[in-house]
Amino acid sequence: MRSPHLPAQARGSSLVETLVATALGLLVLVLSTNSVLAVVVSESHSGTAKALSKSLEFARAEAAQHRSPVAICGLDARDANVSSGPVRCAQPGTAWQAGWIVFGDTNLNGELDDGEVVLQVSRGTQLGVRPESDGSTSAPITFRPVGTLAHATARRLLVGSDPQAAPTQAVCVAIDGYTRVLAVNAACQ
Repeated sequence: MRSPHLPAQARGSSLVETLVATALGLLVLVLSTNSVLAVVVSESHSGTAKALSKSLEFARAEAAQHRSPVAICGLDARDANVSSGPVRCAQPGTAWQAGWIVFGDTNLNGELDDGEVVLQVSRGTQLGVRPESDGSTSAPITFRPVGTLAHATARRLLVGSDPQAAPTQAVCVAIDGYTRVLAVNAACQ
């Protein structure tokens, strides 16, 4: 006859042990999901910063090559989903969430006027790019015919999830026209 009591090694886990193991497993899953999400968001911001940097480098090169002023401005949100036809610059000081436009700015006024040639349009949704604003730096970025900035100070464009969120990277355009992707707190010279 068998004993009604099973040895400790033969019995299964209790409900409490099962619940604790399940809770720990869920905690690990949540923490790893947040980490993966943070990496994906960081890569998205990095990709946006790199694309913006490439467009700025393109604008500088076009200005120097053609010996004519070239500017870059935010794309008006109304033109975000329009694949062809005329495009407009966003209002100065607004976020570049819809993308940006590189154009020949023959009169150096920082505006896309009739007769000025659009060289590149980069579209995206919710890019979270915004010009750093100190009152004077919210206008489009313009390069002189020699490739330097038409502005007296370096310019920064902040990249984040959206315009209200804290930015994660900055794209710096130095006075000499060269572009770098930096940490948000790094100096732009």
